[in-house]
Amino acid sequence: MTQNTEELRELISAAIENGQSGKIKACKSALRNIYSTIKNDPFLLWEDSYVSQLGKAIIMMIHWDMFDDEDENIGLAHLAYLYISKAIDKEESLQPESDNCELFRLRKDRIIIMKSFDDFFVESLQNFYFADNKATDLDTYNEQRKAVLSRLPFMQFSDIYLIEQDYPNLRDDEFLLELANMIEHDQEFTNENLNEAFLLHKILYKFTYEELKKGEFVY
Repeated sequence: MTQNTEELRELISAAIENGQSGKIKACKSALRNIYSTIKNDPFLLWEDSYVSQLGKAIIMMIHWDMFDDEDENIGLAHLAYLYISKAIDKEESLQPESDNCELFRLRKDRIIIMKSFDDFFVESLQNFYFADNKATDLDTYNEQRKAVLSRLPFMQFSDIYLIEQDYPNLRDDEFLLELANMIEHDQEFTNENLNEAFLLHKILYKFTYEELKKGEFVY
């Protein structure tokens, strides 16, 4: 482990611990240092077990409105999604030795991102969902945007579905139970919706990774 990696891990631990303890000033100080570090090297913890905690720290940055620029916040939401999705993939690859409790935490964090910042993901999803049918007028653009927004609850529910395979009552988690009931009440959820949601997760993950790798991602 390099010194930079260790320092970033310590910053993440400090940010999360101080945030949970209500020490907001100390938490924000650590978050600013985390942000500076990942601006220089967004893949520093890519293969590290702390990659999911990095995603959680970024969620805190957005929740506390640390940055005024909307494009930066959109980019940060994608980064948090990317890091937590990376951790999910890594944990799932350990099957049958994967930790169900850890997968529950990771999937819940991804659901929180997709639910709390759903509007931040619309443009990315719209770009590849309608890649062969780009909008040429405002009405078409708005219709496509509406169509993408209707898919976001399915992406959230796909993680709820996977959690249910291990925990039929979602570990009595009030947030997840309420969200699941709301999605099921508002829209009919089919196997086709589920498969599409799994595919959209894969595409969003790949899109974000490739943009970040090329240095073309704004955050």
